[in-house]
Amino acid sequence: MRYGKLGVNADIELAIEHLQAALESLPPRDPGRLMPLMNYASALFSRFQSTGCISDLNRAISQYHATADTCPPESKATACYNLANALLSRFKIVDDHVDLESSIKYSCVALHALKEGHPDHPLIITCLATGLIRRFELCGDIKDLESSIKNFQIALESRPPGNPTRFSALGDLADTLIIRYNLQLGLTDLELAIDHYYDALRVLPLKHRDEGMLLNNLGNALFLRLTRLGNLNDLEEAIEKHRLALDHYTAESERLVFTLEALATGYDVRFERLGDPADIHSAIHYFNEALLHAPSDHPHYIAILNGITSSLGTRFRVYGEITDLDKAISHSREVIELIHPTHADRASTLHTIAGALLDRFDERGDEFDLHQAYLYCSASLYIRQSHDSERASCELLLSRILRTRFLPWHETKDLEPVLHHLRCAKELYPTDHSLLLEVYAELSTVHFLKYLFTHQPSELKDASGYHELSLAFTGGTSIPAFRASMQWVRYAEMYRHSSGVDAYRTSIRLLDRLALEMRSPELRQCLVARNAVTLAVDAASCALRFQKPAEAIELLEQGRELVWGQLARVMTMLDDLRATGEQGIALANEFERLNRELESVPRISSVTSKSCHSLLKDREAVIQQIRRKREFANFLLQPLFCQLQRAASDGPVIVVNASQYSCDAIIILGTGHPIHVPFPGMSLRDVSLMGSRFNELIRDRDAMPDAKTREDRLARLLSELWDQVVYPIVQQLISRTPRGARIWWCPTGKFTSIPLHAAGPYRTSEPRLSHIYISSYTSTLSALVRSREVSGPPQHRRTPLTSSISGFLKGRRNSHRPFSPSPSPSPSPSPSPSLSSQRVLPATGNVIVIGHPSAQENDSEFDFIRNRIPPSVPFKRVEGENVSMVPVVSALKEASWIHFACPALHDPAQPFRTTFEMRDGDLMVYDIARIRPQTDFAFVSASQNMKTDVTSADELMSLTVSLQYVGFKSVIGTLGRR
Repeated sequence: MRYGKLGVNADIELAIEHLQAALESLPPRDPGRLMPLMNYASALFSRFQSTGCISDLNRAISQYHATADTCPPESKATACYNLANALLSRFKIVDDHVDLESSIKYSCVALHALKEGHPDHPLIITCLATGLIRRFELCGDIKDLESSIKNFQIALESRPPGNPTRFSALGDLADTLIIRYNLQLGLTDLELAIDHYYDALRVLPLKHRDEGMLLNNLGNALFLRLTRLGNLNDLEEAIEKHRLALDHYTAESERLVFTLEALATGYDVRFERLGDPADIHSAIHYFNEALLHAPSDHPHYIAILNGITSSLGTRFRVYGEITDLDKAISHSREVIELIHPTHADRASTLHTIAGALLDRFDERGDEFDLHQAYLYCSASLYIRQSHDSERASCELLLSRILRTRFLPWHETKDLEPVLHHLRCAKELYPTDHSLLLEVYAELSTVHFLKYLFTHQPSELKDASGYHELSLAFTGGTSIPAFRASMQWVRYAEMYRHSSGVDAYRTSIRLLDRLALEMRSPELRQCLVARNAVTLAVDAASCALRFQKPAEAIELLEQGRELVWGQLARVMTMLDDLRATGEQGIALANEFERLNRELESVPRISSVTSKSCHSLLKDREAVIQQIRRKREFANFLLQPLFCQLQRAASDGPVIVVNASQYSCDAIIILGTGHPIHVPFPGMSLRDVSLMGSRFNELIRDRDAMPDAKTREDRLARLLSELWDQVVYPIVQQLISRTPRGARIWWCPTGKFTSIPLHAAGPYRTSEPRLSHIYISSYTSTLSALVRSREVSGPPQHRRTPLTSSISGFLKGRRNSHRPFSPSPSPSPSPSPSPSLSSQRVLPATGNVIVIGHPSAQENDSEFDFIRNRIPPSVPFKRVEGENVSMVPVVSALKEASWIHFACPALHDPAQPFRTTFEMRDGDLMVYDIARIRPQTDFAFVSASQNMKTDVTSADELMSLTVSLQYVGFKSVIGTLGRR
């Protein structure tokens, strides 16, 4: 008894020793042996439960058999129950069907021998119900399942509220209802099971050892309801329960692996639903933890390997890290080695590794990967039956592999197997299947490839027709159409075909659509950063090589607007729409409502496609209504050159472009055609190297032996820039633009890190660029057009800021130089003289200043700002200990104007990872994006340090642009250090 209460091992050892001695002292047929024998068997069983020693269990069962066969009627129920329970325990270990049948038989005998109202009734009926459910799992007889549920229900009723073991009965019944739900999908069973799990946790004694198991089972049940009903609250609750369950398991616990796997799966699904990058990282972390604790013979080891393979593949598609792909392939190879050749999952595993190897070939170009992909995919196709629902996907993948193996010196007949597999896939997929988009995309690519060889118009017609079908967006992803367009681009470049210009245009449009599908700003920016700049500069180069400079400008603007100004573009148009009256307000509100609902549509719900398709149709209808209004005919359409040319109304704009195919400039004048200025002596590598040399001079200026050495190196570099880039442009400008005029530079790609405005022949006395023209910068042509339209904002624009900001800047101290969000310093427009002595104020709302974590550095700056704000405007200082996460996030939610004085660590390559220093950690721009600030104006006077080498990025994004991208309507900053 003391062992049962305190669990001291010495007590059970002593009890077994004394009971054994007592039995040895009694004659074999002595009636007094019965109770010592039952107690001896129970002591052995207790020690087995503590140590797991199977010999103790076998000896206990042997002794229980002896008592069950010889005990008097009044002890029959107890003896048979003890034997049934011990046999059931051995069945769970040895998996001997005879033990299970015997356990059920003795449980039934115990029930029949039991007197009505006996306190052991719940124990015996629970043992019987457990045996029946184990036999159902073994044999699949539905009668056993129904009987088990009935008996567990009786056991629960026998333990009314207040009974200390009621939690156990609730948990047992819930487990069995889940089994029936998985078989019959009766929602009532699932709902009832979830209720029972919650009730069990509520009545569970504090710090009970079963708490982790109940939390884990509840999490699993909530996840089942998520997949059935699609309620995100169930997903959040499931993840929370699994996290709590982890706290109850040690590294040796057998349930730890199951919980880690469930938690990883929950994070993976939440990433698919909400797109939070932290979730896919967490999923991979917990899958790795599960692998760490699971031996290779663990029943879920292969499932965990498949799970982490899928998550790594997802993260590779988002971030493009080749190491994730390498790990995914390695895990897939391990699965193939572990599973039997006839295993049901072998075909899908072969398909998975074939797809990953094809992706790696696209990244690295290793022919061995492509050959291996072909072998694995062929093997997968061979295993699958003709009616297998996954066969279509295998046909599609094999067609992609074969098309990738096609080389320029092959004959068109080599494309026939590709078309054969695509036709098979097309026939196997239902007409509403989302992967049909991929089939159409591949058919388009193959027919275009055939056209490049045969020049038959019918092939080009087929290619265009299938391409249009691949654009039919019905709730699926835009990835297939984007991939097909990019493949068309590659083939057009390879064979120098003029259709590449249209292919580039389509690719940029699809990238825009794909970005809108991304759920988080960080993922959206990651996608755009990986694709938009390179795509835009290559598109412009292609158009220029086919003598289409106006189209080059349009393509360049369309691609780079994805990087620099998509949010500002949409919000400005909606503000203008609201300014047209009540109908405009209603349309703008409806457009925003539909966008919010599209963002909230689950990714894996059974109703996803229909819901998304319906919302997209409604959104398109609203867009068409907006376009019917005067001045909004181009709403959400890419701007034409005639519209972009307005950027040159106050002076020429020079777009400078560096592509892997050519380096060029395009001069845009207020009227007339754009002027193409090629740089035949420059390559993309040359531009990148020049940018690196400028960056080194700036970064290492303090390490120079003397100022003259630095100046000489800088002069040589600026002279080189003049000779190769700027002077050819000036030659074209000088006859069209008078000296002293303002010109606007619009650098792209690698040119964004080069100070074009400072170029000149420093080795001679000839005039430099600064002696000829006044230089300014703009990130895009559209941004320049928008900035000029702001001077006369509509009545309904959220806050007319221009004059107020100018007045504020006029009073700034000289120690800070304001700059516009451009890659290089640019002169700021002079504020109106009438504002030089004005105080400034936001049109509505308040002003909040976020200070330096070190309070003593804030006073002078706070006083200066306070003196510029009228007393009637609410003014709030966040300083000292309050410069921490919670107060600052709260301030961001309520501020109309906000001033950042806290230090920033800027990452131009991944701008959403830029951080502001807080007392309790770092506040990322990504965190700011998640709260969707409604701030009208932000001023960044924070000291900025660069987090990465700026020369490694395709195109730079400043901190001010990053803040504008995530929701601040106007942003001005001061120059920071690199």
